[in-house]
Amino acid sequence: MKTKEYFFSMFKTEKARVLAKEIDDYIYLNSPYKDDVEDYHQQYKNGVRTDCIGYVSKKGSYKFATLTEARKVCFVLHLGKKLHTETAKKMQQEVDELLGHVYENTDSSRLTPGEVYIRLEWVDCLEQITRFIDTAYALRLQK
Repeated sequence: MKTKEYFFSMFKTEKARVLAKEIDDYIYLNSPYKDDVEDYHQQYKNGVRTDCIGYVSKKGSYKFATLTEARKVCFVLHLGKKLHTETAKKMQQEVDELLGHVYENTDSSRLTPGEVYIRLEWVDCLEQITRFIDTAYALRLQK
């Protein structure tokens, strides 16, 4: 079985691996919504283990963030395709500008509408991205 440590270890640099663990700790131990988050980590699709550590709101049952080995290993914020495709595009641009890199230049596959992608190797510290994580949580509660 793939443990959380397995997924943390998939990130390319030591800094990114530490940050992945810090994100997990933030969401479960320090975020304003820590008591309303459940683990998507043990989920299976068609008998196959998911490729991620997913974070789900107990209030809305929607995944709002993922540490995943997909897309060459990255952190994904799920804002929601139905309501927040344009918001996600704007947030992706803001994240790219903040981190000084354009995510889309590192991923040749089609980006999923309503999602924001972050390469943890580009993040200096957790505080740079906590507001984006918090926003993703709040937006996923909207119906």
